[in-house]
Amino acid sequence: MTHLDSPWIVPLVDATDAALVGGKAVNLAAMIRAGLPVPDGFVVTTEAYRSRGDRRDDIVSRIRDAHASLNSALVAARSSATAEDLAGASMAGQYDTFLNLATADDVVDSVIRCWDSIGSERVAAYLDEQGIDPAGVAMAVVVQKLVPAAVAGVLFTTNPRTGSSSEMLIEASWGLGESVVSGEVQPDIIRVASDPCEVQQYTVADKTVRLLPGSASNEPTPNGLRRRACLTFASIRMLCELGRKAARHFDHPQDIEWAIDEDGHVHLLQSRAITTLDDAAAYQSLLAKTIEKLDEEVAAGRGPWVRHNLDETLVNPTPLSWDVVRRFMSGDGGFGEMYRRVGFEPSDVVAKEGCLERIGNGIYMDCSRMPEMFFADYPFEYDPDLLRENPDAAQEPPTVPRGGARAQALAGRKASEVTNTLRREAESLDRRFDETFVLAIDKWLCEEAARDLSSLDEESLVTLWSEREEKVMGEFGADAFLPSMIEALAVAELRAFLSAQFWDEDPDELVHVLSVSPQPDQTSLANAALREVAMGERSLDEWIAAHGHRGPGEFDLATPRWRERPGDVLRIAAPLRNSSDPTAKHHARVAESEATLARLKKTLSVQHAAQLDAHVRLLQRYVRFREDGKYHLMRAYAVLRETALECGRRLGIGDDVFYLSVAEMSDAMRGGYLPEDRIAKKKCERHAAARFYTPRVIEAQDVETLGQHEVSADAEQWSSHPVSCGTASGPVRVVLTPESAPELGVGYIFVCPSTDPSWTPLFANAAGLVLERGGTLSHGAIVARELGLPAVVLDDATKLFADGEVISVDANQGRVARASSDSAAESTEATDYAVLEREILPPPIGPRETSANQLACLAAIGWGVFLAAFYLLPAAWVKEPAFALIDWFLWPLVRSMGMVGTVALVGGVFSLFLLVVQRLLTDNARLFEAKRRSAKLRREAMKLPADSLRRAAMMGAVKPVSGRVLRASMVPLAWVLGPMMMVFLWFPERVDPAVWNPDPGHGVSIVAEIDGDIVEPVKLEVPSALALENGVSAERRLPEIRRELEELRLEWQTSELMEYPWEIQAAGDHAREALVGSLNAFLREGIPPQKLSWRLNVPGDAVGRHLVRLYPPPPSEPVEIPIAFGDAQPPVATDIFTPEGSGVVSLEVIHPRPLTQRIFWTPLASVGGPAWDFGWLGAYLVAYLAVMLIGKRLLRIP
Repeated sequence: MTHLDSPWIVPLVDATDAALVGGKAVNLAAMIRAGLPVPDGFVVTTEAYRSRGDRRDDIVSRIRDAHASLNSALVAARSSATAEDLAGASMAGQYDTFLNLATADDVVDSVIRCWDSIGSERVAAYLDEQGIDPAGVAMAVVVQKLVPAAVAGVLFTTNPRTGSSSEMLIEASWGLGESVVSGEVQPDIIRVASDPCEVQQYTVADKTVRLLPGSASNEPTPNGLRRRACLTFASIRMLCELGRKAARHFDHPQDIEWAIDEDGHVHLLQSRAITTLDDAAAYQSLLAKTIEKLDEEVAAGRGPWVRHNLDETLVNPTPLSWDVVRRFMSGDGGFGEMYRRVGFEPSDVVAKEGCLERIGNGIYMDCSRMPEMFFADYPFEYDPDLLRENPDAAQEPPTVPRGGARAQALAGRKASEVTNTLRREAESLDRRFDETFVLAIDKWLCEEAARDLSSLDEESLVTLWSEREEKVMGEFGADAFLPSMIEALAVAELRAFLSAQFWDEDPDELVHVLSVSPQPDQTSLANAALREVAMGERSLDEWIAAHGHRGPGEFDLATPRWRERPGDVLRIAAPLRNSSDPTAKHHARVAESEATLARLKKTLSVQHAAQLDAHVRLLQRYVRFREDGKYHLMRAYAVLRETALECGRRLGIGDDVFYLSVAEMSDAMRGGYLPEDRIAKKKCERHAAARFYTPRVIEAQDVETLGQHEVSADAEQWSSHPVSCGTASGPVRVVLTPESAPELGVGYIFVCPSTDPSWTPLFANAAGLVLERGGTLSHGAIVARELGLPAVVLDDATKLFADGEVISVDANQGRVARASSDSAAESTEATDYAVLEREILPPPIGPRETSANQLACLAAIGWGVFLAAFYLLPAAWVKEPAFALIDWFLWPLVRSMGMVGTVALVGGVFSLFLLVVQRLLTDNARLFEAKRRSAKLRREAMKLPADSLRRAAMMGAVKPVSGRVLRASMVPLAWVLGPMMMVFLWFPERVDPAVWNPDPGHGVSIVAEIDGDIVEPVKLEVPSALALENGVSAERRLPEIRRELEELRLEWQTSELMEYPWEIQAAGDHAREALVGSLNAFLREGIPPQKLSWRLNVPGDAVGRHLVRLYPPPPSEPVEIPIAFGDAQPPVATDIFTPEGSGVVSLEVIHPRPLTQRIFWTPLASVGGPAWDFGWLGAYLVAYLAVMLIGKRLLRIP
C-alpha cells in the first residue's frame, strides 16, 4: 500500500468527503476539478487525527512519504476541520496555518500543532457561538506547495461591507498573504465593479511589513514599495475572472485567498463561502433607516449630534439596557432629577424625549435638545466646530448666543443661582454621601436580597421591575452623580485660577497633578485588592463579595458581572503579580500633589495662596466621587439585571430578554406572547450596528455620508485629544475586550475601544493609553491620571495600529506617531517644529482681563444711555444741568490758570486717570508680558521662510495680542466715557474763541421776536450796570396789525357799487369776495411774529455777568437774558431759550463783531515760528499724549 492508498493520506484533488478531509480540502478539490489554479498537495485526513494516539508513528511515516512526493522546496500546512468553510460558519482564523515549511519534520510538527488547535479556547468559544458541538468536530490538515508569492491577499466576490453583489473587494499586500489575513499589515483595498471589471476605488496603504517566502517572520517593507500599489489592472482583472468562476462553481459568493508569483501567475489558495451577507443586508437596512430618520430630524430643526461620554461605557447597548439608560438620561429620569435639585428646570421636550440618540453603535447628544436640560428656550447653543475639536466641550453648558439680551441675562442669573447651590451643597455633600447614601443602598440591597423572585407571579414581577427601576435609576441615580457636578465646578474654578496665576505652566497638567484625593476611590481600592488576590494575599471569594457587582461593559444589563465569571477575574488578575502596588502609586501621587501645591503657593501672595488652597482642597474632596458614585450605583444596577434574567427564565429565552424593551418584556410577562421575530431582528440589527461607522460630530451635511469611512493607516502621525498628560513610547497592544487580553508584558502602549473599571487591571504595566472613545472625564482618563499614564483619544485607533508595532504618545501636545521609520521621525520633528513652546507664547487671556472687559462693556452701555438722553431730551433736562456742573468745577481754573492751562490740565488729568484705572482694573502684568513676548515672536518669525509652519504658528500666536492690548486701553475709557464726552462737548461752547464773551465798552442789541397778536406792551428791564441807549424806551408795543386789517375787511364788506354799470358791479363783487376770503384766511393763521429790539450801552467797567429781563404781557413769566463780558464768567449763549406760551417766539443777543481775530494758542510763535493757532484741541492732545507716554512708562502699562 502506498502512502496515497492509506486512509490517513488523500491526494488533494480526490478530497471529496468532508467528514474525512474537512470543509477546506473539499472546497480546494472542487476548485481543482473546476479548472481553477490551485497549488498541488495532499490531505492528512480526520482518520489520522482520530488514530493519532495509537498509530502515531505510522501516520508520521505516511506524512513524510507524501511530503516527499510533492517535490517542493517549501510547503504550507493549513487546518481543514469538519466544521470549517461551511456555508453558515467559515471558522476563518480560528485554527492555525503554518507557512515556509522546508523539511518533513517541519510538516509533521505543523500537522500536530494543527491537531492541537482544535482544543484552543478561541475555537471552543466560536463553536459555542455557532451552536456546533465540539465533540463532533475532527481535524484534517491540507499540505500544499507554497506559492513564492510576490503579492498576496484576499478576494471577496461580493462586497461584504455593503452586501452588493455587483461589487468585489480585494485586499492585497507584498509577500505572503498571512500578514493580510492576520491583520499584521494594512493592505491596499480595491473596490471593483464585477461585470464588467472596473476599478471604482483603489486605496493604497502604507504596507509597513511583509512576509517573504522562506522567512520565519515579517520584515520591514522597503521604502520604495510601502506606499506603492501592489496590483496592476491586469492582475485585478485576472482575480475578478477567477473569482466569478469560483462563485459560479459554488453557486455562492466566495471569500478567496490568493497569491501571485514572480511570473505574474495567479494561484488560489483556499475558498470559502462568505457567511456575513445577511449581516451586510442588515447593515444596509440599518444605514438606510438611520439616514432617513436623521434627515427627518434635520428637517425638524434637530441636531447636530455629538458623541456623549456615556458612549464610552455603553457601546452598542442591548435594547433593554438602552431603554433603561435613555429614560434615566431624560428630563424625567434620574439625570434630570439631579439637574432639578441644583436649580435647573428641564423643559417638557427633554422630559418626554430626552436628549440622547442611538446612532449606529454610538450614543449621541442632540445639541438642539441638550440646552433644554437647563430650562426651556435656553438662549445658548453648542458650537459644532468646538465640539469637533474638543469633545469635552459637550460636558459644559453651550456658549453660542441664540436668544435676546434679556433671555441671556436670565440664563446668567440662573447659572449663578445653580453655582451658589452647588457651593452650598459642597459644604457637606461628601459626608452625606458616605454616611447616608451608601447606607441607604446597603439597606435596600439587604431588603432586595431577601426577596424570593421565584415566588412572585408574573404581574408582581413586572411591578417589582418598575419599582426597582424607579428606585435605582431615579432616586439612587440622582444621588450617585450629584457629587460629580461639584467636582466639575471645582475643576473649572481651579483651572481658571491656575490660568490666571501661572502663565508658563499648563493649567490642565497642573489640575491633573493636584486633583488627587487623599482617600482612594473604590475602583483604585478594587484594583489594589485584585493585586492581593493575584499574590495570594486575599481570597477570590472575598474580592467577589466586595466587587463582584461590576464587570466589563457594566452599564449594559446583558453583560455578566464578575461574580458570574470568576475565572475571568483570575485571568485578568494574573499579570498584576508583576505590577507595582496601586496603593503605593496612589500615595506617591498624593505626595506629588502636595509638593506641587506647596511650590505653587510659595509664588503667590497670602491671599492668593489661601484661594489656591481652597480650590485644591474642594477638588480633592470630590474627585473620587466620579468613580465612587458609579461604583455604588452599579451595586443597585446589578439588581435590575437579576430581575431581567428572572423574566427571561420564565419566558424561556434566557439572555435574549435583553433584546426586548421594557414595555415588550412587561407585555410578554403579562400576556405570554413572545415576539421572537422581533428579538431575531434586533439581534441582527445590533450585530450590524457594531460595524456602523459614525463620526464624532454629525451635522446635516454628514448625514448622507454616514457609514462611508475608510480607515487610513498609511500616515505616520495623528492628532488626538489628550486626556492625561505625559509622553510614552512602546509596542502596541491592541485589546478589544478585557477578557480577550493576551499576555501583555510591560512597557506597552495599551490601545482599546473604550474603558470602564473592568479594564483597569490591564493598565498596571502599561506605559501609555490610546482610546477610541472618551473624554477628560471618562473612566479611562481618570484612571490614567491616577496611575500617571499619558492617555489620548484617537478615532479608529484599534484599526490604525498593528499589535507589536512601536508608537509614541505625546499627551501634552495631543499627538500619536509611529516610531518605526525614518520618515516618521522626520514627520514628528516637523510637527514639533511647528508646535510652539509654552514659555515663548504670550500668556493667555486671564479671568481678570475677561472681567475687566465685561465690566467695561456694562459701563459703556450705561454712559451710552446717558449720552442718548443728553442729545434727545430737552436741553434744560440734561445738557444745561451737566454744563452748569462742569462750569462750577472748571471755570475757577480758567480764572486762575487761563483757558490754555485749563484745557491742558483737563487733558493731562484724563490721561492720567485712564492710566490709573487701567493699572488698577486690567491685568497689566499679563498684558505687558504678552506684548513683550509677541514682539519677540514677531521678530523671530520674520527671520523664517514665508512658507514655514513655525512662522505661521508664531504669527498666529502674535495676532490676538494687539487686540487684547487695545481692549485693555478701552477699559478705562469706558468708565469715563460720559465725563469725557461732556467735557469735549463743553469745550466748544466755553473755551473756543468763537464763543468767548465780548469785551465791555461796546453796545449790545437785544432782538425779541414777539407773537404778532400781542397788543399789550413788552418791557425790558436792564440792570443798573447797563443802560438803554438814549431815546430807547424800555417798554415797547407791536403795531396793532390785526385791528387795522379787521377794519379794512369791514370796509370791503360794506362798500357799495350801485352807481357803476352792472358789468363793473359783478366784477367788483367778485374781486371783493376774493380779497375778503384771502384776508380771512390770513387772519385765521394768526399775525406773523414781529421783532422788537433794544440797544444797550455797556460801560468799559461792566466786566462780569448781567441779567436782563424781558416782561411779556401777563400772565406770562419774565424771560431772563444773561449777558456776560470778559473772561471772569463762562460764555453765555446768544440764542436765549424762551418758554412755550410766553408769547416770545425767539430772543437773541447780538454783540458787535470783534475788530481782530481771536487766538487760542500759538505755541510756535513764542519760539519764533509761525503763528498757527493749535486751538483748544491741540492743547488738549499735547497734554494728553505727553502724560500718556510718560505715565505708561512709569506705571508699566502695555
